[in-house]
Amino acid sequence: MIVRRCTKNMDIVIHKNTKPGMTKMVMMADGTMTPLEYPKTKKYFLWVDGIITQKSDSFSTIENAYVNTCKQKECHTHGRIDIVKHKLVDNKVTMR
Repeated sequence: MIVRRCTKNMDIVIHKNTKPGMTKMVMMADGTMTPLEYPKTKKYFLWVDGIITQKSDSFSTIENAYVNTCKQKECHTHGRIDIVKHKLVDNKVTMR
């Protein structure tokens, strides 16, 4: 299940591991299809350019890794989700 994706349509996505061990085909930002195999452990994982780069049971850990990855790729994220300032639209954080 997708929790959060990059606002600049880059392939940087936080997933919640709702179906451990499942494999599905996912469309990349460039329109190609690639397989995504959910890990067998951990609640959340960060998927970057078709590769799972980090897994964790802590959402804050995964979100910090997401923010750092966005900074490295210069996609200018809104930072961590703040429910007072932000809202999710199509799994993308926007200002209220």
